[in-house]
Formats: sequence, C-alpha cells, structure tokens
Amino acid sequence: MKKLLLLLFILSFGANVNAQTNLVTFQVHNPDSTPVFVFGSWSGWSNWPGDPMANVGNGYYSVTLNIPNNTTHEFLFVNGVGPTKEALDPAWPCTNGNGQYTNRVFTLGTNDTTVCADWQSCNTCAVPTGTVAVTYQVHNPDSTPVYVFGSWSGWGNWPGDLMLPVGNGYYAKTLFLPSSTSYEYLFVNGVGPSKEILDPAWTCTNGNGQYTNRVLNLAATDTTVCNDWQSCNTCFVSSNIRNATIRVESPDSLPVYVFGNWNNWSNWPGLQMTSIGNNVYEATIQLNSNGAYEYLFVNGVGPTKEGLNPAWPCTNGNGQYTNRTLSMGANDTTVCAIWATCNHCTTSSLNTISEKQIRYVINQNGIQFLGNDYVVNRIEMYDIVGRSIYKQEQSGSNKFNVDLKLNQTYFIRIDIDGVTSTIKAIITE
Repeated sequence: MKKLLLLLFILSFGANVNAQTNLVTFQVHNPDSTPVFVFGSWSGWSNWPGDPMANVGNGYYSVTLNIPNNTTHEFLFVNGVGPTKEALDPAWPCTNGNGQYTNRVFTLGTNDTTVCADWQSCNTCAVPTGTVAVTYQVHNPDSTPVYVFGSWSGWGNWPGDLMLPVGNGYYAKTLFLPSSTSYEYLFVNGVGPSKEILDPAWTCTNGNGQYTNRVLNLAATDTTVCNDWQSCNTCFVSSNIRNATIRVESPDSLPVYVFGNWNNWSNWPGLQMTSIGNNVYEATIQLNSNGAYEYLFVNGVGPTKEGLNPAWPCTNGNGQYTNRTLSMGANDTTVCAIWATCNHCTTSSLNTISEKQIRYVINQNGIQFLGNDYVVNRIEMYDIVGRSIYKQEQSGSNKFNVDLKLNQTYFIRIDIDGVTSTIKAIITE
C-alpha cells in the first residue's frame, strides 16, 4: 500500500500577490567532485555554498527552486567538501563578463524553465527523460559507514552515496535514475573505505575479472534491489521501517547536517540537510518503528555541533554527550526544532496550509483540493527533474480534482485567489 509523505510547503497563502515566482530546474553535468550545489543571486548570495543538488544519474545533478520571475539572475555551480566554485571565463557568452566575480547569467520570464550546463562550460546539456526511484539495500556489511557506488555517477563520487541503517543489519539508499538503462554498481563500507569483493563467475555480476561489479537492468518502473554483502543472495527488509523527517530552523552557518546514532555516529558530520525555505532545513531518514534514537544538528564548513544543555527536556540528560532524543512510533513522523534550543519551529517557518483556507487529499490515485472560502484557479505538476507532467485551469470553483496515477516525487503548484503556493511531495511504498 502506498502512502504519501508531504515533505514541504513554500510560499504561504498570505504572501504578497505581486511577488510572482516560477519553478526553475538547475542541472549540471559532470562536476569534478561531490556534493554539488547551485549558488545564486536569488538568495542574496547568503546561503553559501548554495542549494544542494540531487544525483539523477549519468553524471547529472539537479534541483528545482522557486525564484522571482521577470528578473535577471546570476549564479554558478559549486562542488566538493571544501567547497569550491566552478572556474568560469568572463569572456564566455553565458557569463556576466565580470573579471572579478564571474558568474553565469540567465533571465527568467513568466514561465517555469530548466537551465542545464556542463561543469565549467557554457555548453548546454539535457537530462535523459524517464526517471524512476531505485532503492538499493544491502544486508550485513562488515563495517560502517556503508555506501552504494555506481556507474550512474560516472564512478566520480567515491566512495559513493551514503546508505542509512534501517535495522536488523540492513542499509538502504534511494536514488532517482533514468529508466530503461543498464547500470553497474557495488557496495562499499568502512572508514577506509573498501569495496566488497565479488566473484566474476557469479550471475549477478558483469563477469569482468578486473572490475567486477553488480549489474542492474532498470525498466520503466520504480524498483528495489537487495543483496547480502559480498553475495548474489537476495534479501528482504522488514515492513517495520518508517520515515523520520527531521527539520531545524535558523542554524548559525551553512551547510547543515543531522548526525545520529542510527548510523552508529560513524558518518561525521552527518547527513546533509536541504533548505525548504524560511531558514528551515530538512532531511528524511528511514528508521525502525517504535525505536529510540539520539541525534543533534551540525553546521558550518568546520563543522561544529550545536550546543545543548543536558537539563533541557528534549535531550538525553548526559552532561558529556548531550544529544536530542527521538522516539519513533508506529507511523511516519516529523520533528522540527530551532537551532541549539528545545523550542519547536515557528508556525510561519513550517508554512502548512490552513484548513480554514483549503482541504486537500493527495495519494497514489490523484489529487483533490477543496477551498473553503477561496477559489482554486490552477494546478501544475512537475517531476523531480522539472518536466511538466500536468497543467489545468478553471474559474469560479472551490473544488479541483486531478485523476492521475502517482508513484514518485512531484512539485505541485496551486493558484488560490491569485496567490501561488508550491508543495513538494513524495509517494513511497
């Protein structure tokens, strides 16, 4: 049975009607290290190193942002742990021509758009169509942390994408990759780190004695692959896994991470969190239901842990290792706190849709919106790499129904009485 996890809401309904924005999908091909960011003037250059970009396969990274339209923006791509800006030549036609601060330039009109370029080049690019969710799982690796490393990144992000523990010796990571494509991959673990040892005679491998990798022939639907470590044996993750969405408001520097005992404290500084607007950052982790966990937030290039008081009720009370606590129930959960406090996030930061304004149901069978005292004028839907998959307009009605089969990540834009709001949603098994 599929369930919906609403990850974020941006642009409250009380926003200035005159402040018009559009969705812009930024894509970059073949950066020379990871993680990857896009950094631009729409933030006032205030969120260094920028907005994190997601690996969407074949050397492409992508992120969709909501930024002011009818405006010329400057930006550039950033990558690496350092991190480092891409080097651009001010003589190139895609730049501002400024020899001191050389940035890319684009003008956003009144339509949603996609901007894609090769790293450190004015060459344009195009992400392959048809993206599906692939969940990689491995059972009983012999050390931690654990990664999945594959051809979708051009083998360029060693040791690979970090996998999260989901209990009982299982680790999992979901990636969005172009469908109907063949990939090679293997699992990696340890502080070293070290690749798993595979036998080229095994049926799950490429048969290459020098570079022995696992093989996945991806179809056009979401899929899950699960293997025992260093084996072709398939495995199964129990159904007691739940999604924990963890948010922090007003960290004092960037980037921002969540660091917890679900990974045995082995992946310092933790899982990088994504900006969801209004100075709130978010990460979603798969954890065992009815489990007890400890964690804290980390930020800065340094990086530095937040300072917590063991006397605070949201902590473990340990004066030496003071951490936040999280008790998972039987359902998906969301927690949000202000940096270095036990205070919950402010209502304005979470920006949830008021039930006095609109009621909504979103699931795998479609979408229903009902405005109590408002007219729902338009709905638009985009997939994870910014492709438009649905648009519809109406007038004079407070009801809006969309009959679609939904099975992945979407950006859903709705216009209510002339004010646009954007929902990012993931539908998962």
